[in-house]
Amino acid sequence: MPSDLNAPGLKTRPNRDGSRRLYWCARPDLVKAGYRPETVRLSYNLDAPDDRALIEAACLRLQAEMLEWSTGRRRGADAFDGTILGLSRRYQIDEASPFRRLKHNTRTKDTYTLILIEKAFGTRSLAALKIGDFYRWYEAAKKPKVPGGMERVRRAYGIIKKLRELFAFGIMAELPECRRLYEVLEHARFAQPARRRIAMELGHVEAFVAKAIDLERLSLALGTAIQFETALRQKDVIGEWEPIPKKQGASGILLNGRRWANGLTWSDLAADLVVRKATTKTGAFAAHDLKLCPLVLALLDRVPADRRVGPLILDETAGRPYAESAYGREWRIVARAAGVPDHVWNMDARAGAITEAEDAGADLDHIRSAAAHTQVSTTQRYSRGAVGKSRAVAELRLAHRAAKNGA
Repeated sequence: MPSDLNAPGLKTRPNRDGSRRLYWCARPDLVKAGYRPETVRLSYNLDAPDDRALIEAACLRLQAEMLEWSTGRRRGADAFDGTILGLSRRYQIDEASPFRRLKHNTRTKDTYTLILIEKAFGTRSLAALKIGDFYRWYEAAKKPKVPGGMERVRRAYGIIKKLRELFAFGIMAELPECRRLYEVLEHARFAQPARRRIAMELGHVEAFVAKAIDLERLSLALGTAIQFETALRQKDVIGEWEPIPKKQGASGILLNGRRWANGLTWSDLAADLVVRKATTKTGAFAAHDLKLCPLVLALLDRVPADRRVGPLILDETAGRPYAESAYGREWRIVARAAGVPDHVWNMDARAGAITEAEDAGADLDHIRSAAAHTQVSTTQRYSRGAVGKSRAVAELRLAHRAAKNGA
């Protein structure tokens, strides 16, 4: 960090090309006391002279907001100044708030949306808000990032959804104006993002696996093959980094104050290559016989015996499980080299598995069980373009016609 830069809280993280990503980080003691956001990504270049003043200004502003919160805004759960910012901060620090009971990864996503809300219209008084304000904010939020680009409907709808949740909390906390605004949004209608329709196909997986092996990224090949063959979510295959609970020792695999958890380990495969695990999203139990997954078996044979301990998927460059977002970033590099279209995402492996199963004529309830869904309706949403059921219906109709004609 340049010694002449007046940017309190500024931290950097390296990119693969040698450049650095910039972040402002709140003081750890205030984060533990409830201050949010913990970190803010700064879209500036440390090596660009024109950006230095912008970096300093951003860090000084964020630092001042944090210090103000620590001395005045943190009056406890009863503090509320009647603004959206006040409601947002109360939502984040009140021990009775639903926010405090969210899983860490969901809380991180929520915090991102809350930051957008606070920056855009945090100073607005709740008493002055009307329905026109919400429609105007929605339209502004969904504008393309670049001229001619795609509208960001998911982003805009996410902001409205979070505002509804803030007002619902405000009702529970008996804060003024929240019931009125909740009722306003309850009757308002905003276009929702279209449901995803893309599914990864076997050809995509085979091309990806071959290219990953060529590039010596066996971990990416194995992770993708398991996701596609078993319909497990990415997180249930590669794991995640969780905050270490208070009063627990810093044991296990650690990275930046977090502990790796929930991913597959070699011990999960057991001697018979049958994987049994509780999934992270719902806790539903999944069981898969990898002996019936030829893509996976071929890749497992490439792993040396002395490496078959600990996490199943390891980042070859770091020698540990993939850091947050690194798996997806590295996956896309290999996918592009393999010719997999950019509109096909790693997460689409699950939909691809379910779609292929339905095309093969598998019973829908059996597919639901294999995917560890609790509701068949959820499984149906993951089946994207499958013709298995419609083909069976068509064949029955043809047989019925033939029987009638022969009668």
